[in-house]
Amino acid sequence: MDVIIIGAGLAGLTAAYTLTQRGFNCEVLEKSRALGGRMSTRRHEDTSFDPGAQYFTVKTTAFADFLHEVGVTEAMAPLAAPVVSYPFHDLATALADASQPEVSAVPGFPHRYMFRSGMTTLAKAIVARIGESRVVRECFVEALAWDATLRRWSIHTRGDNTTLGGIRSADWVILALPAPQAAQLLARSQPLPAPFTTLQTALEAVTYHPCITVVWGAPPSTAYPGVGALRATSKDAPIGWLAWLDRLAPYRVPDGNSIVIAQFGPDASHSLLDQPEGMVIQVLASALSEHFQLDLPTLRWVNIKQWRYANPAVGLPNLDAATAVADFNLDLCGDYLIGGRVEAAFLSGVAAAERLIHSVRQSSPG
Repeated sequence: MDVIIIGAGLAGLTAAYTLTQRGFNCEVLEKSRALGGRMSTRRHEDTSFDPGAQYFTVKTTAFADFLHEVGVTEAMAPLAAPVVSYPFHDLATALADASQPEVSAVPGFPHRYMFRSGMTTLAKAIVARIGESRVVRECFVEALAWDATLRRWSIHTRGDNTTLGGIRSADWVILALPAPQAAQLLARSQPLPAPFTTLQTALEAVTYHPCITVVWGAPPSTAYPGVGALRATSKDAPIGWLAWLDRLAPYRVPDGNSIVIAQFGPDASHSLLDQPEGMVIQVLASALSEHFQLDLPTLRWVNIKQWRYANPAVGLPNLDAATAVADFNLDLCGDYLIGGRVEAAFLSGVAAAERLIHSVRQSSPG
């Protein structure tokens, strides 16, 4: 049974891993060079930082078991300093509240975690187990075509060389893309059976909060002593996340250096999409001054990353539309189906794989 999964974020890679473990022949097509989607890690000289997801939690035994299974638990580390919610009236009280032990439903995973070498560690571990050859990078899927007689899909792709471009064939397809990109793919794939029009409409109704991340290197800061990160309690806040990586993960930053990560809130990110870097820095400096009483220091270096589809704002409004296309051997996964957490992407990938396995069993003779 051949399965093609479009998208190498955590949901798609989890689906590929689950199916490969059950004997399916899977191939993952990823339009970029990177793995893990928003579980992204970048480097600057001898430091690494995560411009997307900043940490993850473990709230289900399924996710805990998976982390053990793919061998990444030793690479995990709790955040080394508290995450303080703001605004607050008194720093000492807010810091004391944030430092209280957390209660976890999963024994052994009570903290917020990051990976010592960066968030992309999990994606790399999954790929190492399913086989690097099963993941085709820089391969853009232009369109899908359904053969009702053979009950197989043709996947039309293009890439930078002839080994990436062409037509692939599969019994099943799983779309592990942000909903708008999945809708665009279906629109490019016309004509498809009638239920896909309903699905496309449902996917077009899904909306996301974007996120603009600014990361910079600077001398160590004495601001907000003892605080690892400040997290806004309101989506209206201009800056939703402000973190000092040398406090959260000091082993990732050389002595005498500081890496600061600022992620704009949804409204500010919307207004800054596709804007010049100079404007982003200007807005950042104003927000730091107004809301944190901080001056933007002399930047040793700066990196700006734009996430157009960072967090689902409105999920799929019509789940029946997704269920209806299962008769045509197509499924979907992604955090927009469950919620905008790292663990949600994992659970969605497992669910898509399990639905496929169940469908194949139901249709098999005997």
